Amino acid sequence: MAGIILIGAVTIHERHVQFETFDANLRATSNALLGAVQEGEGSDGSVILDLHNLDIPKRSTFRVTDEHGRVLGAGGPDPPVYLAPGEFKDVPIDGHTYRFFSMSGDRLVDPGYTRGVRHHITVVCGQPEGRVWHEIIEAIRFFAIATIALLGITAVFLSWLIRNSLLPIRELANEADKINSNNWQFNSPPSAKEFTELSPLASAIERTITRLHRAFEQQRQMTNDAAHELKTDIAIIKSSFQVIAMKQRSVGEYEKGIAIGVRDIGRLEQTVQKMLTLARLDQGQPSEFHSCRIDDVLLDTLSQSSAFAEVKNISIKTKLEAGESVPIGRDDAVLLGSNILINAIQHSAPRSELQIVSAKVGHTVKITVRDHGRGIHEDDRPFLFDPFYRGDPSRSRKSGGTGLGLSICKAICDRANGTIEIENHADGGAIVTITLPVATRSSDPEDPSEN
Repeated sequence: MAGIILIGAVTIHERHVQFETFDANLRATSNALLGAVQEGEGSDGSVILDLHNLDIPKRSTFRVTDEHGRVLGAGGPDPPVYLAPGEFKDVPIDGHTYRFFSMSGDRLVDPGYTRGVRHHITVVCGQPEGRVWHEIIEAIRFFAIATIALLGITAVFLSWLIRNSLLPIRELANEADKINSNNWQFNSPPSAKEFTELSPLASAIERTITRLHRAFEQQRQMTNDAAHELKTDIAIIKSSFQVIAMKQRSVGEYEKGIAIGVRDIGRLEQTVQKMLTLARLDQGQPSEFHSCRIDDVLLDTLSQSSAFAEVKNISIKTKLEAGESVPIGRDDAVLLGSNILINAIQHSAPRSELQIVSAKVGHTVKITVRDHGRGIHEDDRPFLFDPFYRGDPSRSRKSGGTGLGLSICKAICDRANGTIEIENHADGGAIVTITLPVATRSSDPEDPSEN
């Protein structure tokens, strides 16, 4: 399209230039004819047209007349029109278009008298336009051929340039296409890293694939752990009823066996419920905004956990100064608080002290729960928040733990754009630090479950 527009513009320009030259030639020929008017041989002061040594273009037509209309000379087809001096006009003659020009001037003839004789001469000269259009067409043809050749060369060059420029992208795509569930190895091709524009993309793909691999492995590990956990619970339930059915038993023995089976089913139900909760929390940000007063939730969870603390003879000291709302629904906040407290009580040594502190720090609420137990083993530290991980014996099946509590706590904090960390305290024991943002949409109602 650009080439067509360019050729059209060249055509217009070339026509303008060629016709200006053509008109200049017509003027020059007319001037030459006017200059060829000479004094006649007689002594009457007449004039004649002397065409000797005058180069008239081929196929030209002209007519030279004096003031009396007498034709001094003519050539070619007789001009069929009248033109005013200085006028150009296109006229068709015998199937061809001629362009005519008219001019007039005075010629002074001195036959020897005291005063010369002045003659008013009119020249009408015309030439066919065909040769002008021939020049125009030739010029356009040359330019069109040159343009097409140049565009062809440019297209070949651009094709080569684009092919070589896109080579790193193709290599990058080929490497990415090799990624599947069994092959997560991705190596950015050197050609992609050499391009300044592609290097960030290659690095971003590497990081993305690494994150996807990690998430895939975590999901697969969780699926395997969940299957193992459920299989174990089902095996326990099955074995309990198999033992009952092995021989005839009394009503009391049957009732005891059924009670054990119901207890095991309850533990299985609890595991499934926690798995559903973790799956719900991992779905991302909630569609509705909920908030709750975190200090009120901590007081409620303390009240619920007090009996468990009394059994282990553990005293709980609190210092709750954060009367702020956090962007967590009350049910999830209760789940967060109870899991942390139960976990801290399980890890605390008998007759020890548990300390709970909450305070507002800037635009966040910071909650710390410190126990005086054995602390975190270094081998367990990287896996503390992994689902079904129970590295410490206190989190074993004997204590009733499923290994999902801390995973649920982390999911709740992540969903609220908060953090949770577990470290060993310098003076012994472990300390859990939870940081949650203060709810900024104070105009929104709190979680209806709070009321």
